[in-house]
Amino acid sequence: LLKLQDLDLQADRLTEERASLPERQALEACHSDLAKNAQLKAAATSRHDELARQERSISGEVSSVAAAAEDVEARLYSGSVTIPKELEALQEELRLTREKQSGLEEDELAVMEKIESQDLELGRLDEQRAEIESRGQTLTKAIGVAEKKIDGQLGVLAAEREAPLSQLPPGFVDSYAGLRAKPRLGGRAAAALSEGLCQGCRVSMPRVDLSRIMAEPEDALLQCPHCTRLLVR
Repeated sequence: LLKLQDLDLQADRLTEERASLPERQALEACHSDLAKNAQLKAAATSRHDELARQERSISGEVSSVAAAAEDVEARLYSGSVTIPKELEALQEELRLTREKQSGLEEDELAVMEKIESQDLELGRLDEQRAEIESRGQTLTKAIGVAEKKIDGQLGVLAAEREAPLSQLPPGFVDSYAGLRAKPRLGGRAAAALSEGLCQGCRVSMPRVDLSRIMAEPEDALLQCPHCTRLLVR
């Protein structure tokens, strides 16, 4: 029984090791980084799209104002207007229109510079995502290798436990499995009884209990009255 338990405890440790591989934690961090990258890219894309809409709107205004300026300029130099005051009015209108055009072009340039900045940010995020994905692939492969190694060790232990398992008296297997499932026992369902002391809970047996236990048949299912572990005399 104790040999079986030793093998099962080794399997427990390997199973825990398999579940808590450092590469697995690093892979979870990669998934978190990918999610964060996706959020940042979505925000950057939204800003880029909004700036693109602004640039198209300003570009349309620039074209409209430029066309208006050309129309005023054409009337000014067509020779059809000869009255000085009307000529002055056209010159002033042309000046104001060109000023408006210049201001709009400056606004358009500023927006285009922001778009270029967003393009760089999107490129950086794409490179970052590629690096995270590559790291994730490497970690996934490493996890696969580690899992295969541990699964092999677990297979060996499973084969080794067949011998002690087959030698247990009837009823021991179910009791043993039930006790191992109890969290408070930490997987240790059996303990040696040595000099009246349960080696599981380290509590001495009362003389009455000890005498009763020692008088039981060799194949009797015995349990510690304190921790309920199966006792091996």
